[in-house]
Amino acid sequence: MFRTLILFFVTLLALPASAQEVYRFGDDAYMAGDNVTLSGDPVDDAFIVGNTVVISAPVGGSAHAGGRSVSILAPVGQSLYAAGMNVNVAGGVGGDAQLAGDTVLIGDAIGGDLRVAAQRVEVNGAVGDSALIAAENIMLTGVIAGDASFSSKNIGFGGDARIDGKLFIYADNPDDIVIPETVVTADRIERHPTRAFDAGADPDGGATRDGAGYGWAGWLLDKIVGILILTVLVTLIAAITPSFLLALRLRTLESPVRALWIGFLTISALAGSLFLFAMTGVGILLIPASIVLALLLGLAGYVIGTYILGVGVMGLLNSPLPETLVERALAALVGAAAITLLALIPYIGWIAMLAVAITGAGALIIRWFAPGFYTEVR
Repeated sequence: MFRTLILFFVTLLALPASAQEVYRFGDDAYMAGDNVTLSGDPVDDAFIVGNTVVISAPVGGSAHAGGRSVSILAPVGQSLYAAGMNVNVAGGVGGDAQLAGDTVLIGDAIGGDLRVAAQRVEVNGAVGDSALIAAENIMLTGVIAGDASFSSKNIGFGGDARIDGKLFIYADNPDDIVIPETVVTADRIERHPTRAFDAGADPDGGATRDGAGYGWAGWLLDKIVGILILTVLVTLIAAITPSFLLALRLRTLESPVRALWIGFLTISALAGSLFLFAMTGVGILLIPASIVLALLLGLAGYVIGTYILGVGVMGLLNSPLPETLVERALAALVGAAAITLLALIPYIGWIAMLAVAITGAGALIIRWFAPGFYTEVR
């Protein structure tokens, strides 16, 4: 999961340098640039970002690649993680492959599991284990040795296509999708509506959402459990650092706009540091640290913002500021419930959640560093 987050944020935020930058540490290769090509001697692991990325040297370990156009032309011994507008896998992959993009083409064998999220996917090579693909258009001409889960509007098959395990189909009208008997027999096909697809569900069940007993009651239970978990987390922090949170909430409630602005600037600075790190080449090693710091600050801001929101709501109800642990737990519960309700507002709910997290992050930065223009540090 951590590798996936790194790849996602690097792909979105890293600004490639005008020239290719290469850094080798041990047997690993770190590269960033506009048009980046990894060639020559084999490497162990590869970490590459750029506008156009080409891996033409063998990778004995895992390969991580992100860019507008990504081409894997040499074999990868273990796992492949790649994301881009266009992803072309022309070299074999010994382990699992996790791919994301607009168009994903797979022309060689994948030894392990295949996971793809794209607009259009073509699988022309063999897959040694299971395949989970979510795309608007899927074309299969190779052989999948295990089970396959396809969430798609259009599915096509080549003459040599075959699925040796079960096929789970997820579509708006699953019965309208025709599956040739040469690909998989009818007794090994399960058809489900699109809403039943869940990439995080048990793959042995075809990534099918467990709908047993799930409805309004199940949805409500999920929300209640989420509120309680957040409440426990916030209460724990409030119990450990009551004085610290007291200072945070007082400063934030006095000047919420300032906290929002400082939080926005700080998180933007951490995200913007990726540009400079990518341009220096060697600094690409610091990109994961920058991402981790931004994520941790956002998470801490979310927790702190939830508590401050709860205190603010209680203040509007003419309740006194929480002083005891029970009162702090009540404020945490009110804040968790309030932010959960905010998230349910169509279109603007996610903006409200983001604002709460950024405000909490700003409050933390103000407390630690007291940034500002002509402000008194107390």
